[in-house]
Amino acid sequence: MRVSFFRASTALFLVVVAAPLGAQAPPSPTATAEVVVSATKLPEDAVDIAGSTAVVTGEELRRRNVRTVAEAIHDVTGVDTGNGSDNGSHAANIGVWGVKEFDALLITVDGVPVGGPFNPSLAQIPIDDVDRIEIVKGPQGTLYGVSAFAGMIQVFTRASETPRGSFRAGGGSFSEWNADLNWGMSPSPGLNLRVFGSLAREGGWQDRTTFSDSRLTLSGDYTVGKTTYRLGVTTALAYNYFGSPVPYDAGKPIPGFVVADNYAVVGARLDHRFTTISGGFVTPLGAGWKLEDTLGLTRDDQIQIRSFITATDGVTASATGTSLTPVESTAFNDLRAVGTFHAAGMHNLVGGIGLTWGRTTASGTGFDFDLVVSPVPVVPSLDQIPVGDNRSFQDRRTFWGFYVNDEWTPVSWLTITAGARYDLTSEALQATQQEVGTPAPDVTTDSQSGGAWSGGVSALFRLLSKPAGPLDTANLYGSWKSNFKPAAPNLTEAESARILEPERTYSGEIGLKTRWLKQQLSLDLSLFDMTFKNMVVAVFGPDGQPALTNAGEESFKGVEVDAAWQPAAMPGLSVGGGYAHHDATYVQFSFLTPEGELRVVDGKRIELVPRDLWTIRLGYGPAKGPGAWMNMRHQNQRPLNRRNTFYTPSFFMMDAGVSWDFPRFRVAVMGRNLTDSRPPVTESEIGDSQYYIAAPRRFLAEVTFRF
Repeated sequence: MRVSFFRASTALFLVVVAAPLGAQAPPSPTATAEVVVSATKLPEDAVDIAGSTAVVTGEELRRRNVRTVAEAIHDVTGVDTGNGSDNGSHAANIGVWGVKEFDALLITVDGVPVGGPFNPSLAQIPIDDVDRIEIVKGPQGTLYGVSAFAGMIQVFTRASETPRGSFRAGGGSFSEWNADLNWGMSPSPGLNLRVFGSLAREGGWQDRTTFSDSRLTLSGDYTVGKTTYRLGVTTALAYNYFGSPVPYDAGKPIPGFVVADNYAVVGARLDHRFTTISGGFVTPLGAGWKLEDTLGLTRDDQIQIRSFITATDGVTASATGTSLTPVESTAFNDLRAVGTFHAAGMHNLVGGIGLTWGRTTASGTGFDFDLVVSPVPVVPSLDQIPVGDNRSFQDRRTFWGFYVNDEWTPVSWLTITAGARYDLTSEALQATQQEVGTPAPDVTTDSQSGGAWSGGVSALFRLLSKPAGPLDTANLYGSWKSNFKPAAPNLTEAESARILEPERTYSGEIGLKTRWLKQQLSLDLSLFDMTFKNMVVAVFGPDGQPALTNAGEESFKGVEVDAAWQPAAMPGLSVGGGYAHHDATYVQFSFLTPEGELRVVDGKRIELVPRDLWTIRLGYGPAKGPGAWMNMRHQNQRPLNRRNTFYTPSFFMMDAGVSWDFPRFRVAVMGRNLTDSRPPVTESEIGDSQYYIAAPRRFLAEVTFRF
């Protein structure tokens, strides 16, 4: 029997409003508070935000020698992620609230969307240079626009500092090694500069999947009078040889396929060579107001060579692939006024205008080939395969957004937040494809433009006027939000290329945030209900090849509980954990099988979304002396297909490490996936019934010098 979370929230609010409420002033963030800016574009204590949030610090990531975005956030309660996707072995398909669509989340670096209006480009995230990562769940369209239609992940890099720096180097399993240098300086009053550089190499656990990443960042801030300007330039080379997903049949890998072998065409790779310019300014306007601006410009030259199995008998196989050289150019600017004023209570008001623009051009070829699967894979290289067709496309998107959001505290025990945003969007697509030997190419053009509203309203009730015994704070909240996003185009084949219907989400959430024992213990509860319309999924097109389509309507409901304890008597010790129950189902969706049979999957669970997830987090990281940490994750069985006839078994994963901090340096050793669990973590959106597998057990060691 399904739980109606909207009904539960209505009943709970009626009880709370009718109950006597104390008068508690909103607490201001303290040195130990978990400060979040992503939810409101204002620094606020997480306990005063009417929504689910989480923060992961960069120091914690460096202590654990985190190498990817997936490793950085996979221990956050309710987050489902794993390394490996159609975008490479280091690119995760991140799931929040059970939504595991690659572009369902807005992902930013210092406020600038990576990938602009296109799919998030995780290669642009400097994981070695993180100050903190903020995860905000649910639609965030009021302040952040069309790309934040199911949630957002904001990455903030380290700021320029007075003369200070560090050097870190390490290595481990699969020929992995990494090194990075961070150095800040203040050559003159008001001017802070910083240099960051990093190198990383890895042989890859799967055959022919070498990875390398080299980047350099020069950044600084300059204060003139009362205005502070920021500017940063990053250039990077990220090379990743592509590893094929594993074909499944009847819920198991097809006999003959070995997860460590690579069946992609020899030479398959996913490379990024990009340069990003980011910056902005903050200037006071007087009387409690200030003007802020965030700017980002990126050019990303890519190489995309991939292939996927289309048919196999376990001994030989047929495959299809593409070789493309996309060039992605994006521009972003967000100009906003932020003010605090009194009018029947206190108001925190944010209003602004945002522009997100992007253009992707690509040209290349399509090809088909045969290969030997077993007993030893024999796969041809790209230069041995004849060209099947020549193809190219150009996609341009422009999003304009106008927004206002007011956080109003009419009395000390109540804060009401309401906001709205109107986005004007336009997209133009042209795709060309010509089969070798045909007299004329297939040319398709499509365009779409329009406007739509996003917005939301929330209320936060402070239930305590002062601490009551061990309970310091108890804040109850409820929210309703909506968001929309122009969908990605279907670019599989030129003759069927088209812009899909816009996606839209509606969500309701209620929750309770508590703090205990003089802020040492936190215990948070959240219940959510989100409807997703027109979600983009992969199906078979008329030609039998995978294609993208809109999937009617989906429902995402659930409960999440998170607890954390940081005892004041033992600085550096933290104990935490969380549990999430996610009910992700198709409400209305039907599709055709490769044999042309109609399948209706209304009421079925969405693929690879677990019902139950839990995590345990233990850590001890003092300023000096020995330290240790351990994180454990569990997921129960997940459906492998839309008809829910096959499931993956449940699994545990554990990471752990030890360290020793000295005044000027730290040494650390850690292990990942110590249980050596190898579940499928992501389903390919291109290859039919093909899955990327979790990386095996591995070990790393590193040393950090501070100067």
